[in-house]
Amino acid sequence: MGDKSYRSRGALVALCAALIPATADAQNVAADRIDAIERQIRNLQSDLQKLKNELGEAKQQLRQSRSEAQRAKEEALQAQAAAERARQDAVRAATAETQAAPAAARAEAAATPPPAAAAGSEGVKVSMPGGRPTIATADGRASLAIGGFVQFDMGGYFQNPNPNTQFPQLNNGVNLRRGRLYFVSKFDDFRVNITPDFGGSPDGAPTLFEANVNYTGLKPVTATVGYVHPYVSLEDATFPGNSLFLERPSIINIERSVAAGIQRASLGANAATEDYFASAYLTGPLFGAQTATLLNGEQVGLIGRFATRPYHDEDWNFHTEFSGQMAFHPNVNANGTPGVSRTTLTLADFPEQRIDFNPLVSTGPLSARSASVYGGALGASWRNFLLRGEYYQISLNQSKLPGVPSPRLGFNGGYVEGGWVMTGEPIPYDITRAAWASPKVDHPFSLEDGGIGAWVLGARYSTVSLDSNVVPGVSQDLTGGIFGGQQQIAALALSWYPNDWVRFMLQFQYVDVNKLNSAGKVQIGQRFETLAGRAQVAF
Repeated sequence: MGDKSYRSRGALVALCAALIPATADAQNVAADRIDAIERQIRNLQSDLQKLKNELGEAKQQLRQSRSEAQRAKEEALQAQAAAERARQDAVRAATAETQAAPAAARAEAAATPPPAAAAGSEGVKVSMPGGRPTIATADGRASLAIGGFVQFDMGGYFQNPNPNTQFPQLNNGVNLRRGRLYFVSKFDDFRVNITPDFGGSPDGAPTLFEANVNYTGLKPVTATVGYVHPYVSLEDATFPGNSLFLERPSIINIERSVAAGIQRASLGANAATEDYFASAYLTGPLFGAQTATLLNGEQVGLIGRFATRPYHDEDWNFHTEFSGQMAFHPNVNANGTPGVSRTTLTLADFPEQRIDFNPLVSTGPLSARSASVYGGALGASWRNFLLRGEYYQISLNQSKLPGVPSPRLGFNGGYVEGGWVMTGEPIPYDITRAAWASPKVDHPFSLEDGGIGAWVLGARYSTVSLDSNVVPGVSQDLTGGIFGGQQQIAALALSWYPNDWVRFMLQFQYVDVNKLNSAGKVQIGQRFETLAGRAQVAF
């Protein structure tokens, strides 16, 4: 029994000893298989990466092949075009060869252009600053610019005249107010301006607006000689394309006619800076005044203007100024009668619109020894708002026959006006003129982009009196005065700028003219309304 037990235990031990190595061998086999699988996975991943790389290289090669094919196609087209041009050149060469013999003699007789001419042509620059065609040398020492300024007006007058009205039927119609071509040449520090004008008041008689020579070498001074427009007041200095209304206030047109205005023979200079503008000119007659039979002595005058900007920043501009004129003697008409028509001045204006050309306020020709003007202006702008006004006094020393009353005459007038850019553009200040300019359009008119341009509303009240030394009911011959009339105008104007070069305007006026006849007993003035429009292009 004991031996069996021992034998059983021995058999069990032997069985376990046999199973343990087998189990270990099985575990080793499983581990080897796992390792083999992992190696296969890694190999597959490596192969996959290689395939991806090869695919990317194939795509890149395909793209390059396509680009090379496209380039080859383009080169083929270019080669075809070159071949066609070569064929055409050959044809032209053959034709030219047949024509060369007759032209050879002419070519030998002609002067051969020097090499410098070709170099000069290559050194010319063409540009369009502000829309104005400009040709300049490469070094900028010489240039020629051509500009234009066109204003075409149309409108009429709504009158209710009585039998005594001086001008009962004012003209309704059209007028080319200005039709100027600017030719501006520069040679180093010298500038030449020549400007013919095909418009006028009325149109139909082309004339010369300016012809002058300027020197700009002494900054900020510009010296001028010739027929020029010497600025003598704020509104006078405002470019007419920038004015809020169709015309300047009547007092401005009248006062500047004494010794300044457009087409005035002048010698003088101005200095323009950010803070001030100062000018002084010796002036003579207007263009066209001198004739062989009528003029034996030309007018001599002196004018001066001093304007300041006491404060200005990005939003604000304040303006003050004072100006004066002196006509030492008017033009001398040798055929005139001394004390009557030898030396005369006429003060007159139309009712701030140039459709009809009857001056409703006028002194007629005044026999004068001399005349003077003085006055000033105030103005301010804030962003897209503007307010300004001026006042002037005119004095005239009469030259009458002995025994005829000849008191010193005095006339005056002024205006106040405001502007509002409804689309928000600021109103700029032009330091070269010491005056305000037109707004720069932020959103030019475009049906595609939705731009509406710039819209500006203006309002003005103006007054002028050309009555002096007169009493109602008493003839002006007895007092030596003049019934020239008193004029008051209230106006509204709406301007549309589709862009920086084009402008359209619509203006309404209420006009009140109070004027007695020379006997001082009959009212020949009138009250009426006007409505007019303008199309304008400036560059």
